[in-house]
Amino acid sequence: MSSKRLQTCGFKRMPAKEDKLKSLRNLDQKRDVLFHLHFGSILECIQQTISREQKRAKALHSCVYSVLENLAPREEESAKILFPFKTEDYLEILLPTIRRLAFKCPFGEVRELMQDYLKRHEKCDPAWGEASSFVPSSLLVPLSPNDEMVRQMFEDIFASRGRLSHIDQVLGWHPLYLEAFTMSTEFLMREEGALSVPTRNYLAILASSLHNCQYLVSLQESEFIFNRGEHSWLEGLDKAPRKIQRILKLGKLLAHRPWKLTPEDIAEQMEGSNGWTVAELVQIIAILATFFSLTGLVHGMGLLPEMDMENPSRSTFISKEYKLDDQTRETVQKNRENLLKLLDKKENRTQEVEKKQTAQKASSVVDICCLTNLTDTASKYPEYTGKDVERYVDFNIKTEKLHRRQDFDWRSHGYGLMSRYYQGFAPMLNGEFDLIYNLTYQRLRSAGNVDTGPFRRAVWYYVHRLYGIENDDYDYASINKYLNKQVKKFIKKCACYPQDITRSDYEVFGYDFTDDEKCHVTLLVFEARRQASIVFGLKALGKYLSSTR
Repeated sequence: MSSKRLQTCGFKRMPAKEDKLKSLRNLDQKRDVLFHLHFGSILECIQQTISREQKRAKALHSCVYSVLENLAPREEESAKILFPFKTEDYLEILLPTIRRLAFKCPFGEVRELMQDYLKRHEKCDPAWGEASSFVPSSLLVPLSPNDEMVRQMFEDIFASRGRLSHIDQVLGWHPLYLEAFTMSTEFLMREEGALSVPTRNYLAILASSLHNCQYLVSLQESEFIFNRGEHSWLEGLDKAPRKIQRILKLGKLLAHRPWKLTPEDIAEQMEGSNGWTVAELVQIIAILATFFSLTGLVHGMGLLPEMDMENPSRSTFISKEYKLDDQTRETVQKNRENLLKLLDKKENRTQEVEKKQTAQKASSVVDICCLTNLTDTASKYPEYTGKDVERYVDFNIKTEKLHRRQDFDWRSHGYGLMSRYYQGFAPMLNGEFDLIYNLTYQRLRSAGNVDTGPFRRAVWYYVHRLYGIENDDYDYASINKYLNKQVKKFIKKCACYPQDITRSDYEVFGYDFTDDEKCHVTLLVFEARRQASIVFGLKALGKYLSSTR
């Protein structure tokens, strides 16, 4: 996929980068002299190596931008870095970015030059190249893959953002989805919309902090600073405007008990002299739902913070070494073989059609898999989440009213409401939902020509059932049929308690799926939860709007 194709689809290069570089040129002249003195040789080498091709020139631009971006905000905030001018001061600031470029840039020439520079200043640590605490780098898609489509996407993403994230690298297993995800996320967080870009970043920080996701919090804090957000807001939510502080209550409901969201909760956000507009609130719901759910992918795949985002004191990754014993390995292998037999039965579809009439009654038979001994109960970001820690509480089918998909669903109701107030994003999001719901490679491990549809649907509707959504057209007995207890545990943690996922959860899993197949499952969970959150948010908003007419 070329840059031109990405731009045609709405994935545009961010003009703010040129503005950023222009403003950086006007900073203290001594800083510029010092920068070129110590790092000009590196950039000159890069320029000589890659200026022959336009795409390589983009890489140069991104490298310069990445280094300057890391340097400038700190200088604007602290005179201590400017005086005295010591080489080691700047090395300490810039080395994390240089390390990232040395190990995570999709352009091989840049990686080699940066690694060569590092060798002259410090001992290189192979661990710097690790993207996941669960999946060895050797099993991930290479930064310069043979697949032309994936290689071009990696290069285009880096050229546009100055970064190829660990999320991007993991999604390289599923290039069609990576393309859709990249375009929708770019639109949501950087393109047109009622909210300013720094406000979007800050909302993403709040959403990610509710699930103790260091990776996303650090990434969005960096984006917030780059986009000229008010630095004091990062000291805590109490430093942000009252209007933004009010979002936390909405966010906690949407994150942990979205079925309890009411029109009154929406009214609190919209009414008064400083209330949000409808267009703003629609985008807020979309951002919160996206980043709540994205923490499931990050924690579910054990993604590690990139080298210029690490904060060991706030590490949220539970990645103790875990090895499957022979008995467990044999069990998960047999589980997969049994699943293949179930999926191979030709009468599956016939049985599902026959049971549609009784599906409504069958939802109560789903074993939702109660989880105990959850360990990560304290917030690592109290400055954003507050002292009162809230967590997901199981939807009680006996006391809570089920949300019937036929009464308000994404396609028939949510899509139209979002399109009305956030034009452009709804079709992208809808395409993403459809893509992951239908995406199949017709295989499980080495077995080919496998119809994985019943399994994928079971994952999707199990997540919806966890959040109190019922589809009258689905046979809920299929969930217990295709999902064993261990895989339900993993799915539920991804959807509801992502910060509690451990290495053993990933390794045991329930079936001996490959890493890319496990990633496929986490993507289904991510999108199913995102859709559920958006449906509840838009449903409450729609009721509020109807009551005010």
